[in-house]
Amino acid sequence: MGSTEYIVFRSRDPLPVEYAYFFTRTEEFRTHAIVNMTGSSGRQRVPASAFASYLVVKPRKEVAWQFGETVRPLMEKMKRNDEESGTLSTLRDTLLPKLISGKLRLPAAALELVAQVGVPDAKKLVEASI
Repeated sequence: MGSTEYIVFRSRDPLPVEYAYFFTRTEEFRTHAIVNMTGSSGRQRVPASAFASYLVVKPRKEVAWQFGETVRPLMEKMKRNDEESGTLSTLRDTLLPKLISGKLRLPAAALELVAQVGVPDAKKLVEASI
């Protein structure tokens, strides 16, 4: 599935690729987009032309580089956290109904957790509950 209603933003040199992400999340940018929406209330869109004259300050190359070096590890951490959150949500949704129904006992749940994600402390949990 897809849509023709996306506007793709890319950072231009010397700005790092992460810049576009943070820039489009600013209150000022989002307000500009909202003010320029067209269409009926249920199908409002922001035309790409709304950004044609939107001015962006271009920092010196050194500042742009340092920004990228600073935020890149943070973006990677955000991605890892999001992936971990998804894994934990899946485990919760899989294990909780089995635990509540009694189909799965705690030691077995801990062993299943070890098998699925390799949680090192789960073995201690199993040993403590036996």
